Amino acid sequence: MKLIISLAILVAIGLFGGAWFWATHPPAYAVTIAQRIDHHYVVAAYTIAWVIQLSYLTWLGIKWQSQKRAAERLDRSSR
Repeated sequence: MKLIISLAILVAIGLFGGAWFWATHPPAYAVTIAQRIDHHYVVAAYTIAWVIQLSYLTWLGIKWQSQKRAAERLDRSSR
């Protein structure tokens, strides 16, 4: 479980780092200010979507681990 949380945090940091890089270094085709702003919104939208998805995946992993432990405790107590 600690590994899952650590990996999720590392992935989130990587996504934010990538978003920051792309936000501060717009692509060469973005020549007007409107294109740069559009690019920033796209990067922000993808970053938010990935963070939400990875957070949900982490939450599912934590819930799965707690159910697994509860089942093991129930199995031990029934013996």
